[in-house]
Amino acid sequence: MWGSGELLVAWFLVLAADGTTEHVYRPSRRVCTVGISGGSISETFVQRVYQPYLTTCDGHRACSTYRTIYRTAYRRSPGVTPARPRYACCPGWKRTSGLPGACGAAICQPPCGNGGSCIRPGHCRCPVGWQGDTCQTDVDECSTGEASCPQ
Repeated sequence: MWGSGELLVAWFLVLAADGTTEHVYRPSRRVCTVGISGGSISETFVQRVYQPYLTTCDGHRACSTYRTIYRTAYRRSPGVTPARPRYACCPGWKRTSGLPGACGAAICQPPCGNGGSCIRPGHCRCPVGWQGDTCQTDVDECSTGEASCPQ
């Protein structure tokens, strides 16, 4: 069958032929669909504006004329864009890189203390000597009998 190297090359070829990575990312354990985008979109265009202004004519009289200026304007696109899902990290997760499907970092609120690390939303892994929801409690090793405590 196919080895991991060949599968990786095939995946990159699919991306190169398509030019997009949107089909790679889909709802999963950490990536959620947040809505469907589609419908009309806003587009910019150059709008010609005739602006009246006063100038001096022959014989030092004031004359009124127009000059043409251009400005950027906005309008709704007459066409409809194809609907496609939009993705974001599910609650409790945040992005670990610029890729839309890379939601690998858990969020703990309040944050883990005393060198603890957030392993999944709301759950801390505490270093030795600390315990509690946010690693806030110092463990008394003498009372547990795990350490010799001559003092």
